[in-house]
Amino acid sequence: MCGIAGTTTPDDALLRRFADGLGHRGPDASGVWAEPEGRIGFAHTRLAIIDLSEGGAQPMRSPCGRYALTFNGEIYNYRQLRHDLEAAGEQFTSESDTEVLLRLLMREGAKAVERLVGMFVFAFWDREEARLLLARDRLGIKPLLYARLPGGGIAFASEIAALRAQPGIDLTRDPEALSAYLACLYVPAPMTFFRGIRKLPPGSLLEWQGGEMTIRPFWRPAFTGGRQPSMDEAVEEVLPLVRQAVVDRMVADVDVGCFLSGGVDSSAIAAFMAAEAERQGAGPIRTFTMTFAEKAYDERDAAAAVAAHIGSRHTELSAGSSLTDQLDPMIRAFGEPFGNPTALLIDDLSRKAREHVTVALIGDGGDEVFAGYPRYDGGLLAQRYRKLPQWLRQGVIRRLAGLIPESTSGLHSLRRAREFLTSASLPDDEMYAAWVEYFTPEERAALLGGARPGSPVADCFRSAASPDVLDRMQQTDLETFLPGNLLAYGDAMSMRHALELRVPLIDHRLIEAVQTLSPALRMQGGKKALLRAVAKRMLPTEIVDRPKRGFNPPMGVWLKGDLRARLEEALTPANLEALGLRPEPVMQLRSEFQNGYRDHSLKLWSLLVLQRWTELNDHMFG
Repeated sequence: MCGIAGTTTPDDALLRRFADGLGHRGPDASGVWAEPEGRIGFAHTRLAIIDLSEGGAQPMRSPCGRYALTFNGEIYNYRQLRHDLEAAGEQFTSESDTEVLLRLLMREGAKAVERLVGMFVFAFWDREEARLLLARDRLGIKPLLYARLPGGGIAFASEIAALRAQPGIDLTRDPEALSAYLACLYVPAPMTFFRGIRKLPPGSLLEWQGGEMTIRPFWRPAFTGGRQPSMDEAVEEVLPLVRQAVVDRMVADVDVGCFLSGGVDSSAIAAFMAAEAERQGAGPIRTFTMTFAEKAYDERDAAAAVAAHIGSRHTELSAGSSLTDQLDPMIRAFGEPFGNPTALLIDDLSRKAREHVTVALIGDGGDEVFAGYPRYDGGLLAQRYRKLPQWLRQGVIRRLAGLIPESTSGLHSLRRAREFLTSASLPDDEMYAAWVEYFTPEERAALLGGARPGSPVADCFRSAASPDVLDRMQQTDLETFLPGNLLAYGDAMSMRHALELRVPLIDHRLIEAVQTLSPALRMQGGKKALLRAVAKRMLPTEIVDRPKRGFNPPMGVWLKGDLRARLEEALTPANLEALGLRPEPVMQLRSEFQNGYRDHSLKLWSLLVLQRWTELNDHMFG
């Protein structure tokens, strides 16, 4: 795992600044390289995971001198690829997956990405053709930012903060990004908060040559489920794919552990890890869970039950009463506002787990792949709800729904009921956006002024090929919420502490199998029915069927307690106007929240983050 950067305007000082800015991502080594002709330069910082020797050092160049590579990630099938390449006559000088990737790219060019199993971003330079190839993995597990330079050049980096060292980038604030942030609590690709910096979308290739740049996708999820095997048949198909995905991600030359919440996602992963460790004759696996003083958020008992069953070496890591002292480091790690407070938990968990392991497997993606979110039930229920008379839905039920109270104690059932009843009659794209987005288009129009803005989630929903609502919801989440939110904070917060997170449940081979199964099968027996059936082959039913709480901080409690003063200091009318926001709607949000009428905790937290980011970065705005 590493940090990478590069530019078509290289000089040694700039490349060193790139490396210094990415040092936390790769504390084990760093290197820079510039082509003698001065057309390209790479910087790299290394967290050594596979082949800890100098043989895996980067940037890596081909023996012939024609090609250069800088790479961040893991190629889990590198051993098979190496075997194939050796059979074709290639000779290797290291045991690293980086050299395998380099030689595969030398032979196959851009088509090589289709053969890769893993998480990756890389930059590959062909000196003879003066062509640069950038690539980002299918699901967007690893980040890659780029910027066009005056004169047609290009620069790229793993993080915004490092890329800002490049002269000539337009660092004025993008107004469209502000609206998108208010909708999603993150800035969706390809946007960033800066006009001149863009995110390479997941599953995409960028080719640059002679000042001309093209971007094209090489993979996209496609939920078009039509196959209807029995549940047992589906389990027999999917179980070995889950096992293989887990086993692949255990390969490392450093200590590996697992984040264990007690939910079915992480529990299944831990069970497969334990079985593989036993098969290899290794010792017990390491598992880690975060504990909370607030009972509604604490899952230590569930995690302990799983750990006891599989025989792991289990460690409980206590969350602080408020982790908001990490706000500034979080903002710096993202380089732009990021409003999901779960990032604070992953930051704290990563810091503490890093004292024990260098790699950790996590269960992110299980909800998106196996249909685990309550809103998926809602989408299916809405199809039946719309059969009720319109006068009843709109004239009676919707009005009554507005009176439903909410809770800030961690229980979201009342809020979800209200959101369902007020949105279920809308077209599917608008309905789903209403459930997933935070500030509605109407609220954003009130905050920002002007016309009603668009909806990033609805736009993605409409682009899905399948007419089925479950297919479209899952695909939308895999293309928006997962990479922009969950994977983004997973990478930023873990790499801040040089901890590598691996995500078995979004192995693309597994997704390609599940997305062909019928929606009816995916929801047969409730949320994540297929994954639960797989997990029951490894774990007792009482563990698998335990209700999920989710991994979230008690932000509602904190904002009414330790953070109340900070919230009031940040969200003053003057500060809000400086952000380009109208104060009145925010004052109403604060009042409704403090009076217990509505749980606006995430909206208020996102505004607090925005205000603090502006304070830290105001000098960068044009």
